[in-house]
Parts: sequence; structure tokens; C-alpha cells
Amino acid sequence: MSEKDTVQKTPAILKIIWVTLGLFFVAMVISQLYIYLYNPLVIETAMIYDTYDTITFKGVHVRNERLIRYGGADVISYIHPDGSKLGSNSIVARSYRTIEDILIQKRIEELTERVKLLENAQTLTSTDNSQLESYINQITTRHMQLLGQVNAGDYGAVGSFKNDYISLQCRKRILVGQETDYREQINLINSEITSLRAQMSAQPRSIPIDDAGYFVSVVDGYEGLLNLDKLPAITREEIENIIRQPMFDVADDIIGKIIDGYKWRFAGVLDLRRASSLHEGLTVEFRTGGSTQIVRATIESITRLGDGTGIFVFECDVLTPEFASRRVSQFSLVLDSFRGIRVPTRAVHINEDGEQGVFVQRGAELVFRRIDVIRIESDYFLVEDTTDRTGFISLYDSVVVRGRDLYEGKIVQ
Repeated sequence: MSEKDTVQKTPAILKIIWVTLGLFFVAMVISQLYIYLYNPLVIETAMIYDTYDTITFKGVHVRNERLIRYGGADVISYIHPDGSKLGSNSIVARSYRTIEDILIQKRIEELTERVKLLENAQTLTSTDNSQLESYINQITTRHMQLLGQVNAGDYGAVGSFKNDYISLQCRKRILVGQETDYREQINLINSEITSLRAQMSAQPRSIPIDDAGYFVSVVDGYEGLLNLDKLPAITREEIENIIRQPMFDVADDIIGKIIDGYKWRFAGVLDLRRASSLHEGLTVEFRTGGSTQIVRATIESITRLGDGTGIFVFECDVLTPEFASRRVSQFSLVLDSFRGIRVPTRAVHINEDGEQGVFVQRGAELVFRRIDVIRIESDYFLVEDTTDRTGFISLYDSVVVRGRDLYEGKIVQ
């Protein structure tokens, strides 16, 4: 290639580069103008919302508890979940020589449950199908319940619904003639159970309890130091120490505890000015941690400390697995509750008459609807449900959360 050809190509390449850069710049300008000028409406449906005025504090769980001891060196497998109510002489756990034995036993229990399901279905052989419609309805109900528990995250209840569902399906198959009987399957499963039992290094040993109560596998070391009798004399320092260290080492032979009775108490230090509406004997509602469950408790005592704070002791008669297994929780006491329509702060405007309200899309038109404010939070207004009042916001209105040049009567797409 000659030097002359190279010189001729250079301006052409530069021209292409400049044209490309120019087109890129124009595209950027157009896109920014588009974003600025084309600002579609963002709509949010007006819905009912509950909010609460709460006092949040860390408190200490107090119960009457008895330790469960086991002196063996084997591996422990618990039979019941925390918070289970057990009668006297109940078996709370079994000890196994190895972890492998525990896994084998779990498989045996699963197969045994399957045999029971098949044996129950087996009883329907040689019967007519008059019960078929009933079983179909029950299957549909159990299926919906099973899905509901999965969606709610309540996996503890899934097992029972699953077994019921499988049992009903097995019975249905007998009634419609898809299965004549389950004897062959039952025999195969029983053979597998026998084989599994032979693989265990030793039979498990049962660990019973003497007295009835609520079982908890978690032990924190405060069982002998903190109980309902000692609670009236508890000090701020003791509460703060327990909160700082809610668990410490315990003896190796302690494998759990039994809680006496279903009533328990919790204590915490509250600001008396913030808690001025609380008094002894008052029933309050509370939540713990991130739970949405609201539970009732009664204020048993208030000990004023002289520095603007007081030790509050509450009694509750709802013993959930969470309450049973914890020593310290973050409590949220509900002082007041509010219910109304939730409106995002950026959706609120003031019209020419100085009235607060929102723009609502009705068909292709915007209309201004006034609001009566109940409560103002950082990112939303809680307003009265004024569905029956003309000119005010209504439940399920399409509220404009974002939009440009909003006004009464504006036609929108």
C-alpha cells in the first residue's frame, strides 16, 4: 500500500469516528429528554393497613424449670419439639450408640408410618365406592391445607397434613379399583424394616421424665438461679447481666428441662415516662423479635427505681416453642393501635383551597380526593377510611404515587 493511499484513508476513518460519537451524543440527549418529558403515572391501590404505637425493650423470660439429666455417653435424639406438653413418665428422648443408628431409626419410623397408612387403606378392600365422593372432598381439603401451610412457612404442620393426604389417596385408589390390595407392598416394607433393625449396633435406650410439664431441649444455666419465687427480688443489674449473657456452660449430663405449668413471666426495665399509661393489673398486647403474632400479658408488678425507670414484670399464659426455648427476647408492647388507609408520603398534595389529599385515577381522568390524617410516619400517611364520604379517598382507589403536572380533570392514558 502506498503512502498516498494511507493518507487518504486517515481522514475517512476520523470522519467515521466523529460521526459515531455525534450519533452517540444525540442518542444520549434524546434519552434524557425522554426520561424528563415522558413521566408515566405510578399507581398504588388504596388498602387498609394496621400500625402500632409500641414500647420496645429487651426482657428476661422467667419460669419454674426442672432439669433433665442423663449420665450416658451415647448420642441423644429428641422425640418431641420444644414446647411440647408431656405427661408424667413420658419418653422425651432416646440414646443411641452412634449417629448412624439414629438415621436408621428415623428411616424405620418413616417406613412404619407408611405401613400404617397402607393397612388403613387395606381395610376398604371388598367394599363399595359409596364413600368415594367423601374421600375426594377430603383429598381436596387436605391438598389446600397442605399448600396453605407451605405458603405460610409452617413446615411443622406439613407432616401431619401430608400423611393424611397420602392416606386418603391410598383409600381412593382402593375404592376406584386402581389397587386391589396393598399386601405385597406392606410385606416388602416390613422386610426392609427387619433388615434395617439388624443393621443397628444396639437398641436405643429410652429417657423418661418423672413429672408432667412442657419439654424444652435448650438449657441455658439459669434454671436453678431464676424462677417465679425469686422474681419479685430481681434487680436491674441481674436483668442486664442476663441480657448480656443469656447462656453459659452447663453440666454435660443435662439434656433438657421441663417447665412447670403454662404460665410464665418476663421482666424488663422501661422508661416510666414512655410507659406512663401502664399500671399493675393492666392487660397488654405484645410481640417478640420479628414475630407478627400478638399475645396478651398482664402487668404483675412495677418497681420504680428512682431514676425515671422501673422494673416491669408481666405474666403470660401462652407458651409457644419460641417462648419456651428463649431466655431473652426483644419485646414490643402495644400501647395503641391504628387502622386506616395507607398513603405514601409522595402521593399527598395540597390543593388550591389548602386541603390535603391525593390524586386518584378514575377511568382516563384524574380527580382530587381529600384525606383525614390519623398518623404520619416517615414514608406514609395513615388516613381515615372515608369510603362512604363524597370527595374523600375510598378503599381500593387508584392513588397516583408519582406523576408530573397533576391537576383535577387531567386526562391520562
